[in-house]
Amino acid sequence: MSLDIDDVDREIIRMLQEDARISFKRIAEKLNLSEATIFTRVKKLLKKNVIKGFTAIVSPEKVGKNITAFVLINADPKKLHNVLEALSRMDEVYEVYDVTGSYYALAKIRTEDQSRLAKIIDDIGMVDGVISTETALVLRSVKEEVRIKI
Repeated sequence: MSLDIDDVDREIIRMLQEDARISFKRIAEKLNLSEATIFTRVKKLLKKNVIKGFTAIVSPEKVGKNITAFVLINADPKKLHNVLEALSRMDEVYEVYDVTGSYYALAKIRTEDQSRLAKIIDDIGMVDGVISTETALVLRSVKEEVRIKI
């Protein structure tokens, strides 16, 4: 656990992860603290990047992103930084990880159909420094958790 946050901060984070629209007033009532204290603590958590932001969690299928795939990427180690940067700029690449093991990077793709996925994989393959890719198409999502347990 991070030493920069205390039990009150953890509880605030838990509540915000459960419902990011909860009011500071409601959090204050639940924790028996002032609304100003909650405001100050959330501001501090945002400044320290403990809380990265607030967003709506959207169902990909409901907005036409019916295909999810993970692309494992072999890259020239000397060009890895450029590969990671290029992947990060691609609209349909939602997550990029620098990983250990047989591959250098892992990218999570969300797109509308298989033909678009094929184009994205081709685009990844054209990035300077990419040696090869291997793609795993997601058949069904069994667990996908966006909240961090603290």
